[in-house]
Amino acid sequence: MSESPPLPDTPVTPPARPAAVLPPRSDGATKAVPPVVAMAGGTGTTWGGLRPLLLRLHFYAGVVIGPFLLVAAVTGLAYTATPQIESIVYEHELKVTPRGAAQPLSEQVAAAERAVPDGTLLSVTKGAGPTDSTRVTFDKDGLAEGYTLTAFVDPYDREVLGTLETFGQWLPARAWLDDLHRNLHLGEFGRNYSELAASWLWVEVLGGLALWAGTPRNRQRLRRLVVPGGGAKGRRRTMSWHGAVGLWASIGLLGLSRIQAPSKPSSSAPTAISIPCVSESAADRWWRGW
Repeated sequence: MSESPPLPDTPVTPPARPAAVLPPRSDGATKAVPPVVAMAGGTGTTWGGLRPLLLRLHFYAGVVIGPFLLVAAVTGLAYTATPQIESIVYEHELKVTPRGAAQPLSEQVAAAERAVPDGTLLSVTKGAGPTDSTRVTFDKDGLAEGYTLTAFVDPYDREVLGTLETFGQWLPARAWLDDLHRNLHLGEFGRNYSELAASWLWVEVLGGLALWAGTPRNRQRLRRLVVPGGGAKGRRRTMSWHGAVGLWASIGLLGLSRIQAPSKPSSSAPTAISIPCVSESAADRWWRGW
Protein backbone atom coordinates (compact mmCIF):
# COMPACT_ATOMS: atom_id res chain seq x y z
CA MET A 1 0.00 0.00 0.00
CA SER A 2 1.12 3.54 -0.72
CA GLU A 3 1.93 5.83 2.20
CA SER A 4 -0.87 8.35 2.96
CA PRO A 5 0.02 12.08 2.90
CA PRO A 6 0.17 13.96 6.25
CA LEU A 7 -2.88 15.78 7.53
CA PRO A 8 -3.11 19.53 6.75
CA ASP A 9 -2.73 20.57 10.41
CA THR A 10 0.32 18.44 10.96
CA PRO A 11 3.53 20.52 10.86
CA VAL A 12 5.98 19.33 8.31
CA THR A 13 9.63 19.68 9.25
CA PRO A 14 11.74 20.58 6.21
CA PRO A 15 14.75 18.44 5.65
CA ALA A 16 17.97 19.76 7.11
CA ARG A 17 20.06 21.73 4.68
CA PRO A 18 23.28 19.87 4.04
CA ALA A 19 26.52 21.64 4.81
CA ALA A 20 28.26 23.13 1.84
CA VAL A 21 31.60 21.72 0.91
CA LEU A 22 34.35 23.95 -0.38
CA PRO A 23 36.44 22.84 -3.35
CA PRO A 24 39.41 20.69 -2.33
CA ARG A 25 42.52 22.58 -1.31
CA SER A 26 45.93 21.96 -2.72
CA ASP A 27 46.61 19.34 -0.04
CA GLY A 28 43.43 17.48 -0.95
CA ALA A 29 41.56 18.32 2.28
CA THR A 30 38.08 19.77 2.31
CA LYS A 31 36.32 21.95 4.84
CA ALA A 32 32.59 21.95 5.51
CA VAL A 33 30.77 25.26 5.86
CA PRO A 34 27.92 25.27 8.40
CA PRO A 35 24.49 26.25 7.11
CA VAL A 36 23.54 29.92 7.42
CA VAL A 37 20.74 30.55 9.88
CA ALA A 38 18.82 33.82 9.28
CA MET A 39 17.99 35.85 12.35
CA ALA A 40 14.76 37.70 12.68
CA GLY A 41 15.03 41.48 12.81
CA GLY A 42 18.17 41.94 10.64
CA THR A 43 21.38 41.87 12.58
CA GLY A 44 19.60 41.41 15.88
CA THR A 45 21.52 44.32 17.51
CA THR A 46 20.52 47.82 18.60
CA TRP A 47 23.33 49.31 16.53
CA GLY A 48 22.00 47.58 13.42
CA GLY A 49 18.78 49.57 13.73
CA LEU A 50 20.39 52.81 14.87
CA ARG A 51 23.10 53.01 12.22
CA PRO A 52 20.77 53.69 9.23
CA LEU A 53 19.14 56.53 11.19
CA LEU A 54 22.48 58.09 12.05
CA LEU A 55 23.67 57.64 8.48
CA ARG A 56 20.69 59.50 7.05
CA LEU A 57 20.87 62.20 9.73
CA HIS A 58 24.58 62.70 9.05
CA PHE A 59 23.99 62.93 5.30
CA TYR A 60 20.99 65.27 5.29
CA ALA A 61 22.41 67.54 8.01
CA GLY A 62 25.55 67.90 5.91
CA VAL A 63 23.52 68.77 2.82
CA VAL A 64 21.54 71.41 4.72
CA ILE A 65 24.32 73.16 6.64
CA GLY A 66 27.18 72.58 4.19
CA PRO A 67 26.53 75.70 2.07
CA PHE A 68 26.12 77.86 5.18
CA LEU A 69 29.36 76.55 6.65
CA LEU A 70 31.14 77.35 3.39
CA VAL A 71 29.81 80.91 3.40
CA ALA A 72 30.74 81.37 7.06
CA ALA A 73 34.23 79.98 6.49
CA VAL A 74 34.96 82.17 3.46
CA THR A 75 33.59 85.37 4.98
CA GLY A 76 35.27 84.63 8.32
CA LEU A 77 38.60 84.08 6.57
CA ALA A 78 38.18 87.40 4.78
CA TYR A 79 37.31 89.08 8.08
CA THR A 80 40.53 87.92 9.75
CA ALA A 81 42.47 89.65 6.96
CA THR A 82 40.88 93.06 7.59
CA PRO A 83 44.03 94.63 9.13
CA GLN A 84 45.94 93.87 5.95
CA ILE A 85 43.01 94.96 3.77
CA GLU A 86 42.66 98.25 5.65
CA SER A 87 46.37 98.99 5.43
CA ILE A 88 46.16 98.68 1.64
CA VAL A 89 42.78 100.30 0.94
CA TYR A 90 43.20 103.21 3.38
CA GLU A 91 46.95 103.71 3.16
CA HIS A 92 46.48 107.34 2.11
CA GLU A 93 44.40 108.12 5.22
CA LEU A 94 46.37 106.02 7.71
CA LYS A 95 50.03 106.61 6.83
CA VAL A 96 52.14 109.76 6.63
CA THR A 97 55.79 110.56 5.94
CA PRO A 98 57.65 111.80 9.04
CA ARG A 99 59.22 115.21 8.53
CA GLY A 100 60.30 117.35 11.43
CA ALA A 101 58.31 117.83 14.61
CA ALA A 102 54.57 117.18 14.83
CA GLN A 103 52.23 120.15 15.10
CA PRO A 104 50.35 120.78 18.36
CA LEU A 105 47.35 118.51 18.78
CA SER A 106 45.00 121.48 19.17
CA GLU A 107 45.96 122.76 15.72
CA GLN A 108 45.38 119.34 14.20
CA VAL A 109 41.89 119.25 15.76
CA ALA A 110 41.17 122.74 14.44
CA ALA A 111 42.08 121.62 10.92
CA ALA A 112 39.74 118.64 11.24
CA GLU A 113 36.90 120.86 12.49
CA ARG A 114 37.29 123.07 9.43
CA ALA A 115 36.95 119.97 7.24
CA VAL A 116 33.81 118.84 9.12
CA PRO A 117 32.14 122.15 10.06
CA ASP A 118 28.75 120.65 10.94
CA GLY A 119 30.12 117.85 13.14
CA THR A 120 30.28 117.52 16.91
CA LEU A 121 33.71 116.56 18.25
CA LEU A 122 33.72 113.22 20.06
CA SER A 123 37.32 112.05 20.40
CA VAL A 124 40.88 112.51 19.20
CA THR A 125 43.21 109.54 18.73
CA LYS A 126 46.88 110.22 18.27
CA GLY A 127 48.85 107.94 15.99
CA ALA A 128 50.67 105.02 17.60
CA GLY A 129 53.87 105.75 15.66
CA PRO A 130 55.56 108.54 13.72
CA THR A 131 54.10 107.25 10.43
CA ASP A 132 50.46 107.14 11.67
CA SER A 133 47.93 109.90 11.13
CA THR A 134 45.79 111.49 13.83
CA ARG A 135 42.12 110.48 13.98
CA VAL A 136 39.55 113.11 14.91
CA THR A 137 36.06 111.62 15.34
CA PHE A 138 32.82 113.59 14.95
CA ASP A 139 29.16 112.91 15.42
CA LYS A 140 27.10 114.10 12.47
CA ASP A 141 23.46 114.00 11.42
CA GLY A 142 22.53 111.68 8.57
CA LEU A 143 24.86 108.82 9.48
CA ALA A 144 23.65 105.28 10.11
CA GLU A 145 22.97 104.32 13.71
CA GLY A 146 26.18 103.80 15.65
CA TYR A 147 28.41 105.30 12.94
CA THR A 148 30.59 108.38 13.22
CA LEU A 149 32.67 110.49 10.83
CA THR A 150 36.43 110.37 11.32
CA ALA A 151 38.86 112.88 9.85
CA PHE A 152 42.48 111.75 9.33
CA VAL A 153 45.00 114.54 9.83
CA ASP A 154 48.69 114.63 8.94
CA PRO A 155 50.33 115.60 12.26
CA TYR A 156 53.27 117.31 10.54
CA ASP A 157 51.45 119.86 8.36
CA ARG A 158 47.82 119.62 9.64
CA GLU A 159 46.57 118.49 6.22
CA VAL A 160 43.29 116.57 6.34
CA LEU A 161 44.01 113.39 4.40
CA GLY A 162 40.36 112.34 4.16
CA THR A 163 37.20 111.52 6.07
CA LEU A 164 35.61 108.07 6.52
CA GLU A 165 32.47 106.76 8.16
CA THR A 166 33.61 104.55 11.02
CA PHE A 167 32.05 102.34 13.68
CA GLY A 168 34.12 102.82 16.81
CA GLN A 169 37.69 102.14 15.64
CA TRP A 170 36.47 100.09 12.67
CA LEU A 171 37.04 101.49 9.21
CA PRO A 172 34.42 100.96 6.46
CA ALA A 173 36.03 97.77 5.06
CA ARG A 174 36.02 96.02 8.43
CA ALA A 175 32.47 97.09 9.22
CA TRP A 176 31.32 95.85 5.80
CA LEU A 177 33.04 92.47 6.17
CA ASP A 178 31.69 92.12 9.69
CA ASP A 179 28.11 92.56 8.49
CA LEU A 180 28.77 90.15 5.63
CA HIS A 181 30.05 87.48 8.03
CA ARG A 182 27.33 87.96 10.64
CA ASN A 183 24.20 88.43 8.54
CA LEU A 184 25.12 88.64 4.82
CA HIS A 185 23.92 92.28 4.90
CA LEU A 186 20.36 91.03 5.42
CA GLY A 187 19.85 92.45 8.91
CA GLU A 188 18.42 90.32 11.69
CA PHE A 189 16.96 87.88 9.17
CA GLY A 190 20.43 87.17 7.84
CA ARG A 191 21.67 86.04 11.24
CA ASN A 192 19.57 82.91 10.83
CA TYR A 193 22.13 81.41 8.47
CA SER A 194 24.88 81.41 11.09
CA GLU A 195 22.48 80.30 13.82
CA LEU A 196 21.35 77.38 11.68
CA ALA A 197 24.89 76.32 10.85
CA ALA A 198 26.06 76.55 14.47
CA SER A 199 22.98 74.74 15.82
CA TRP A 200 23.33 71.72 13.54
CA LEU A 201 27.10 71.54 13.29
CA TRP A 202 27.51 69.57 16.52
CA VAL A 203 24.78 67.15 15.40
CA GLU A 204 26.65 66.59 12.15
CA VAL A 205 29.99 66.06 13.89
CA LEU A 206 28.75 63.79 16.69
CA GLY A 207 26.75 61.72 14.21
CA GLY A 208 29.86 61.21 12.10
CA LEU A 209 31.92 60.25 15.16
CA ALA A 210 29.26 57.72 16.18
CA LEU A 211 29.36 56.16 12.72
CA TRP A 212 33.16 56.06 12.88
CA ALA A 213 33.18 54.46 16.35
CA GLY A 214 30.56 51.87 15.38
CA THR A 215 32.43 50.62 12.31
CA PRO A 216 33.84 47.09 12.79
CA ARG A 217 37.58 47.15 12.26
CA ASN A 218 40.77 45.28 12.78
CA ARG A 219 44.23 46.81 13.19
CA GLN A 220 44.65 47.47 9.48
CA ARG A 221 41.18 48.94 9.12
CA LEU A 222 41.73 51.12 12.18
CA ARG A 223 44.79 52.60 10.52
CA ARG A 224 42.75 53.40 7.40
CA LEU A 225 40.16 55.18 9.54
CA VAL A 226 42.80 57.39 11.13
CA VAL A 227 45.00 57.86 8.04
CA PRO A 228 43.47 57.91 4.52
CA GLY A 229 44.09 54.68 2.63
CA GLY A 230 46.50 55.06 -0.25
CA GLY A 231 45.56 51.95 -2.20
CA ALA A 232 41.79 52.42 -2.26
CA LYS A 233 40.05 53.65 -5.41
CA GLY A 234 36.71 55.16 -6.34
CA ARG A 235 34.10 55.36 -3.60
CA ARG A 236 36.25 53.51 -1.08
CA ARG A 237 39.00 56.08 -1.50
CA THR A 238 36.51 58.94 -1.05
CA MET A 239 35.02 57.38 2.08
CA SER A 240 38.51 56.74 3.48
CA TRP A 241 39.45 60.39 3.11
CA HIS A 242 36.05 61.50 4.44
CA GLY A 243 36.42 59.43 7.60
CA ALA A 244 40.04 60.32 8.33
CA VAL A 245 39.73 64.05 7.65
CA GLY A 246 36.40 64.24 9.45
CA LEU A 247 37.87 62.53 12.51
CA TRP A 248 40.70 65.03 12.87
CA ALA A 249 38.54 68.02 11.96
CA SER A 250 35.83 67.12 14.47
CA ILE A 251 37.77 68.74 17.35
CA GLY A 252 37.93 72.09 15.59
CA LEU A 253 34.37 71.86 14.29
CA LEU A 254 32.95 71.19 17.75
CA GLY A 255 34.84 74.22 19.03
CA LEU A 256 33.64 76.27 16.07
CA SER A 257 30.02 75.43 16.88
CA ARG A 258 30.45 77.33 20.17
CA ILE A 259 31.98 80.46 18.63
CA GLN A 260 29.66 83.31 17.74
CA ALA A 261 30.33 85.88 15.08
CA PRO A 262 32.37 88.83 16.36
CA SER A 263 30.22 91.61 17.73
CA LYS A 264 30.64 95.23 16.82
CA PRO A 265 32.29 97.49 19.37
CA SER A 266 30.33 100.05 21.26
CA SER A 267 29.48 103.02 19.12
CA SER A 268 29.83 105.46 22.00
CA ALA A 269 33.20 107.14 21.74
CA PRO A 270 34.91 108.74 24.75
CA THR A 271 35.04 112.52 24.92
CA ALA A 272 38.55 112.49 26.37
CA ILE A 273 41.63 112.31 24.19
CA SER A 274 42.87 108.72 23.81
CA ILE A 275 46.63 108.46 23.24
CA PRO A 276 47.68 106.23 21.61
CA CYS A 277 45.31 103.73 19.98
CA VAL A 278 46.41 100.48 18.37
CA SER A 279 43.86 98.59 16.27
CA GLU A 280 42.80 95.31 17.85
CA SER A 281 43.27 92.33 15.58
CA ALA A 282 40.35 90.15 14.55
CA ALA A 283 41.94 87.11 16.22
CA ASP A 284 42.21 89.00 19.54
CA ARG A 285 38.58 90.03 19.32
CA TRP A 286 37.45 86.48 18.62
CA TRP A 287 39.51 85.18 21.53
CA ARG A 288 38.09 87.83 23.87
CA GLY A 289 34.56 86.98 22.72
CA TRP A 290 35.14 83.27 23.41
